[in-house]
Amino acid sequence: MRAGPCLLLAALGAACAEDSSRTPPTLTTHVDDWRDEVIYAVMVDRFEDGDRSNDVLGGVGVDPADLRRHQGGDWRGLRRRLDYIRELGATAIWISPIVANVDRTDAEDGYHGYWASDFTRLNPRFGDLDELRRLVAAAHDRGLLVIVDVVTNHTGRVFDYDLDGDGSVGEGEREPPYREAGYEVPLLWSELPRLFTADGVLELSEVHFHRRGRGDFTTPGGKVHGDFPTGLRDLDTEREDVLQGLVETYVHWVVETDVDGFRIDAVPHVEDAFWPRFATAVRERLARRGKHRFLLLGEVFSGDPAELARYSGETGSLDAAFDFAFKFEVIDGVVLEGRAPATAVGALETYRALYRPFPQPGGIGIDPWRARVGLVDNHDTWRLRGELDRFDAAALALLLLTTVDAIPCIYYGTEQELRGRGGAESRERMADTGFRTDTPTYLWLQRLLRLRRDHEVLRRGALRVRYASEEGGLSEGEDAGLLAYERFAGDDRLLVVVNTHALKASRAEIPSGFPAGTVLGDLLRGGHWTVAPGGLVDVSLGPRSALLLEAR
Repeated sequence: MRAGPCLLLAALGAACAEDSSRTPPTLTTHVDDWRDEVIYAVMVDRFEDGDRSNDVLGGVGVDPADLRRHQGGDWRGLRRRLDYIRELGATAIWISPIVANVDRTDAEDGYHGYWASDFTRLNPRFGDLDELRRLVAAAHDRGLLVIVDVVTNHTGRVFDYDLDGDGSVGEGEREPPYREAGYEVPLLWSELPRLFTADGVLELSEVHFHRRGRGDFTTPGGKVHGDFPTGLRDLDTEREDVLQGLVETYVHWVVETDVDGFRIDAVPHVEDAFWPRFATAVRERLARRGKHRFLLLGEVFSGDPAELARYSGETGSLDAAFDFAFKFEVIDGVVLEGRAPATAVGALETYRALYRPFPQPGGIGIDPWRARVGLVDNHDTWRLRGELDRFDAAALALLLLTTVDAIPCIYYGTEQELRGRGGAESRERMADTGFRTDTPTYLWLQRLLRLRRDHEVLRRGALRVRYASEEGGLSEGEDAGLLAYERFAGDDRLLVVVNTHALKASRAEIPSGFPAGTVLGDLLRGGHWTVAPGGLVDVSLGPRSALLLEAR
């Protein structure tokens, strides 16, 4: 783990003021290899309230009884908890979108940050520019990278469609049905969004939006040109001024803060041609200022491996995507639902063939398969313990997450065993947990991340599936539920063996790359195995248990 200047000064007994200048920081490349990183995802409003003065703005306050409303978390509160995140073993934080948002609608507040009202202003509920700079500087001092969530597809509900021209919002005028020809009607504006440009500010008007009504996501046109549900207005990203404005705006916020990457929302809802131009322009502008290996990570909410690979496939496009195939096939399918491990071989290994085999020019220096980001839950899914409220299942899922060849992403509160079941319910207040460091899941995850940190092969090695039973969690077969894969780099290798069956012990002879006669030790529970001729390892494992075997 990187040690920042404040930690080094503290070790020498010197004082360190965790503050930032009111002038922009010097851009620096803070990352060597993104495969070494562990991302901790934070929804800022739900983490900790460090500044009560921004809890009520414009007459709109927090509502502790309703998780669809603001809860008061901010950048100052997150900054106070960076040591908690670092001690867990994470090395990067991914934070909610930072720009000003539509504050409140009838059904929900813009607490999550995805409803931009003005891209040129920061969200005052989270803090000002000084607070954001302090957060980033404090993270860097602790060896933590910072990834900012950004939205290029849409704004919040900044206007309504005046379908009948009466000057007021009536029935059906907030989310009219999708119409390919669009709606040439007056717009009733509630916010006037803006983007930065190279020489000023672009004030968005009706021509900068597609104005086609609520998207029918079953059709290509509706998916790309339609408004997102809840009335999020679709930007016309085919326009040159919109594309350049988004580039200038998000580069501006990097220059002002020195953050290390973007998590990009709703990637499939923007036309394909946008991404190479946007990504290349961002990289080039940042490289000229000294910022390299800046991560461009796309949210492609799909289990289709070809779809996941597509947005990093074209030269100059994104570095990587979240690996929802791993989430849906390995975690949900095998661990939580008891499907046969053989059904997950694609997500673990063979889908690699669908991915671009080399890095993006000027990107992070890693090909998209090795840069993909794994997850077991996030803010748009049920929580891991909401799906199946058992520690043994969660422990197995987290072991898989931290030992496959993907960058792990941990959703805040997973280590606190939160149990939300989707929507706002999966976006609980972290402060309510007391930030305990003694929960079984916190301690288990901390141990796994320490093993990952201490074994380079778990971070940078290749992966080969060695055994995947055709029998799942409802079978009585001898090997039911067994899955094994090897991480290897040169002569260095580790063999991961898991029994995903919830009820019975399972046994098999597992092939490996270890020479016959090698004595293996388990890094998780101890014990020894001797490799038989042909590299076979005779393994018997109890239900929902695992081995992590290395040569002794």
